[in-house]
Amino acid sequence: MDQRERILDAIQDLISSAGKLPSILEIAQEVGLTKQGVLHYFPTRAALDAAVVLRALAKVDAAMGEAAAGGSPTATYLRLSSPDGGDRAAVMVLAAAFRGRSTGLPPEVGRAIARWEALIADEVGDPVRAEVVRLAGDGLFGEALVTGAPPTAERIERLVTHLRAGPTRRRT
Repeated sequence: MDQRERILDAIQDLISSAGKLPSILEIAQEVGLTKQGVLHYFPTRAALDAAVVLRALAKVDAAMGEAAAGGSPTATYLRLSSPDGGDRAAVMVLAAAFRGRSTGLPPEVGRAIARWEALIADEVGDPVRAEVVRLAGDGLFGEALVTGAPPTAERIERLVTHLRAGPTRRRT
């Protein structure tokens, strides 16, 4: 494992244990470097934070790409609603970045969302239904972050079945 990955792993571990974003000095101590050693790999706090977010996005991109090649992007996106340490770290970084500013999500996040929705839309045949799938997955993810309890497999399968089905008629 290279040093950049060790640093990113340390951030996840420190967030999991302390429940807050660690300082660069705390990260350095965790991996046995000096603060300047961490800054060699990530020259600014913003670069370090961006790497945490990009790593989380890459994980979802890989899973969604694999699902598009031979599975179900809908089911995969909903199953990814159980946050892991990398997801929690990315959320902490994004939350900290939003404090005191209203510039919105980093552009990489918006582009990733568009990619994921396009993969889902290819499967379900409707961009609006794809957006609903994404929003349902995001809601499950947020609920799991707040409650600490991931959605059950049964709940996800029930949602997958419903969201992949075609439009239903209203009862009159």
